[in-house]
Amino acid sequence: MKKWFDELFIDSKDTKKLEKILLMILFVAIVMIIVVFSYDVSVFEKGKYGEFGDFFGGVLNPIFTFLTLFGLIVTIVIQRQELRLARHEYEKTATALNTQAIEVTFFNIIDLHHKIADSLELDLTKIGKKSKIEQALTEVASNWFKKSTITAFTGRSVFDEILVLLSSNRASPKAVVERYSTIQNDHNYILGHYFRNLYQALKLIDSHKNDIVTEENKRKYASILRSQLSSKELALLFVNCLEGVSDGGQFKNLLIEYSMLEHLPIKKVAEDCYLLAGIICVDSAMLAQYRNKVDFSGLDFQKYYSGAFGKNTDIPYKLD
Repeated sequence: MKKWFDELFIDSKDTKKLEKILLMILFVAIVMIIVVFSYDVSVFEKGKYGEFGDFFGGVLNPIFTFLTLFGLIVTIVIQRQELRLARHEYEKTATALNTQAIEVTFFNIIDLHHKIADSLELDLTKIGKKSKIEQALTEVASNWFKKSTITAFTGRSVFDEILVLLSSNRASPKAVVERYSTIQNDHNYILGHYFRNLYQALKLIDSHKNDIVTEENKRKYASILRSQLSSKELALLFVNCLEGVSDGGQFKNLLIEYSMLEHLPIKKVAEDCYLLAGIICVDSAMLAQYRNKVDFSGLDFQKYYSGAFGKNTDIPYKLD
């Protein structure tokens, strides 16, 4: 009975059913008044209208009180329905505002991504002056620096030149990774901020709960972000997120989750040599790294030194 009452009066969604029941109650009350009045008139004799009036009033007062209570219940029910509708509209408005705020932030990051890509700078003469880079790169790559008539590049042409550098002298997959790691470690200013912004864009998409951003919308946003990347950018992104290059696998996990390398051109040209974007060579072990995510469930980031270092796993657990 309580469940029926709650469904009917507290959170009623079937308005027609409720209206029928309320009209039925009102109809029964009116019929009772008519029946009682007819009975009183027929029973009481002439000259006893005073007693009849007292009796009639005594009978009608509880009925009118009931009708008053009935009207109060109807008012409460109507108010609750209006509040429910208003709450529903508020939730829809709040959801729309949240979606709008998320999309504004996301597209601002997309805009920032293009600005960062357009502002990239690569000066081969400055790189050539670093003894560490010369030790890590092959002699042929260093000679390529000297022979090149153009030594400074800006914007997305930086991606092309770095890929040429990584692939010079038919570099093996291992040499490609070593060269890229040296560039990232000693000259992080070239591409570091570009990949950090790209990582934050994916992290923003993934961080929202499904009741705020549905899984379908997350993949929609990821596909929009993916469409901004050229094949050269995807090739460098592949190398950047290989194990031991930039982080512990957090970035790579997001690439796997949202299939960010879906449009990367890959072609097998020799035994265990696959060309990415027609330029750099990688092996099957590197490709296999993008099949499964890295499991971080058993890693307690709280044990690492926090503060300004956050979850930087390079910081020792205890500092003297």
